[in-house]
Amino acid sequence: MSARHKAREAALQSLYAAAVGGADPQDSVRDVLARRRPSEDGAEYARRIVAGVAASRERLDERIAALLENWRFDRVSNVDRIILEMALFELLECPEVPTGVIIDEAIELAHRFSGEKAGIFVNGILDRLAREVRPA
Repeated sequence: MSARHKAREAALQSLYAAAVGGADPQDSVRDVLARRRPSEDGAEYARRIVAGVAASRERLDERIAALLENWRFDRVSNVDRIILEMALFELLECPEVPTGVIIDEAIELAHRFSGEKAGIFVNGILDRLAREVRPA
């Protein structure tokens, strides 16, 4: 498992803990990283994702909500919403990471941490976001 994959898992767990527990995202990521002990590169990447998502959540959510068809944004599960926010943040702010890697990692997180059909849902939304954000 790559350092960035572990970082994404830590970021997801941190953002989820902050969302459901009301904690500060920076406190959450500090706690998760203390327990998981990733490499320094992995820890830095997790902190980057958490800080970026926390700082731009409203903007990210607006873009995601605009692409939902026959589905209200408030019905998207916390886990799926956070995975989409993280991936959109990476698409926008991490040009060094290939689009396919971002989408594949998000789908893998959805399969591992969400429901049975979450990977299909996440893939569909991210495919459209990627075409919008990173046109070929």
